[in-house]
Amino acid sequence: MRPIFFSALCRLAFCLLLASPLLAQSVPPPAASPLGDAAAYLASQFGPKFKLDPKIPPMFGDLDGDGNEDVVLIGSSSAPLESQEEFGFKVADPYDAYFGTGDSRITSQFTLHFDGSARAILIVFGWRLPQAKPKRTTKFVLINTPFESTSLVNLRLKKKNLQAIEAIDRSTLHSLIFWDGKRWHWSAQGMEGDESFKMPPPN
Repeated sequence: MRPIFFSALCRLAFCLLLASPLLAQSVPPPAASPLGDAAAYLASQFGPKFKLDPKIPPMFGDLDGDGNEDVVLIGSSSAPLESQEEFGFKVADPYDAYFGTGDSRITSQFTLHFDGSARAILIVFGWRLPQAKPKRTTKFVLINTPFESTSLVNLRLKKKNLQAIEAIDRSTLHSLIFWDGKRWHWSAQGMEGDESFKMPPPN
């Protein structure tokens, strides 16, 4: 019995060995980002002073409610204001503006992230559109928002459906960063007296 059993095990192992390359090939590769090389795209839009955070993938949605896809990237820069004229973006600090100090020339000197980094949220409105010179600012760098993770969520603002950036910080505080058509706002979900936004009702 033992020789027969051993022979059967050998045949089974041999079959599994032959099948393993086929099994490996059957697993689909991860979907490529529509951006292609996200780090190169970030550098082309915001300049070499910004470095992509590879731990948080690009996010795609409609943050200004115009029907065109926008992209959100997470990066870092020790001098976010230096390249804004050359690359045509605007630096904003909706987090500190909520608490009364929104001048990014001042607040860019702050370090609010727990790890000491200068992480920022970088946004391009209509990133798939032709690169003609826009009539309005379409690129933004949002500084000083404390977060450990981010995602996009649906938002209803002024009878308009759009999307917002949800940020969760180390204390598990959930906050929203959203565009009101003129500027960026930060708001803590559930903060007493804050009625600046509401989520769309479930279907």
